[in-house]
Amino acid sequence: MKENCKWPFVPGDYELGSSDSPVAIVIIGRGVVNLSRDRFNIKGTLKTENIGIEKIIANIISNPRIRFLIVCGKDEFGHFPGDALINLGKNGVDERMRINGAKSAIPYLCNIPKEAVDRFMRQVEIIDLVYPKEVEEIIAYDPIYHFDEERTKELLKKIDECNNRDPGPMNVEPFIIKSLALTMEGSRIGKSLNLAADKFASHMLRLSSEKLATSASLTVVSEEFGVMLDPIDHEIFIVPSVSLAIKIRSYLTGGA
Repeated sequence: MKENCKWPFVPGDYELGSSDSPVAIVIIGRGVVNLSRDRFNIKGTLKTENIGIEKIIANIISNPRIRFLIVCGKDEFGHFPGDALINLGKNGVDERMRINGAKSAIPYLCNIPKEAVDRFMRQVEIIDLVYPKEVEEIIAYDPIYHFDEERTKELLKKIDECNNRDPGPMNVEPFIIKSLALTMEGSRIGKSLNLAADKFASHMLRLSSEKLATSASLTVVSEEFGVMLDPIDHEIFIVPSVSLAIKIRSYLTGGA
């Protein structure tokens, strides 16, 4: 991909390296590892098992030069984004666009087509360097952590192995996804979804179990702009993804 192109098309928390590299690196959470930029094409972080993964897919399939995706760092309790991404590479998604085998709460890819997932699985080999995987509790909220010497050496060795097996760019056109949810910055997405989840949880506390099934539904005012109406409070609010917001509500009410 040429230097003067607009790639990556989807904003996120990432650092660009060499456009000649076949390697993309995803660090779970707020992990920090210092690498020379000639060792990777793009290096970024992942914190969520849904929109975060969609952003990764969108940026990778729009750049056929990337053939390897190294997933590393420590998985995060609750979301388990590393587990979701690795299972996506192994198992794909079901008819509801839920990542098969993922143990995270809401691993739904609601803002991309199935064809994008299929292309992603054909284009890149996902390499699992997540350690430790079994996270049992939250030690601190979204902590920053640094790779130790052993983990850094392991990562560099794997990068060298990928370069030695580089098949070259995939012989396809860039697959461009246009989605309002994917163009939002990560911090805005997280804040918006957290507010929506708080709203849904608040409904659950106010309603009886009988009314939950019938009176807690939401009305979609505009799917294009993510506008929804709460019929209980008669309040309009905005979410980055209507489909994902509905999945979150269904999960919180026991329907997912």
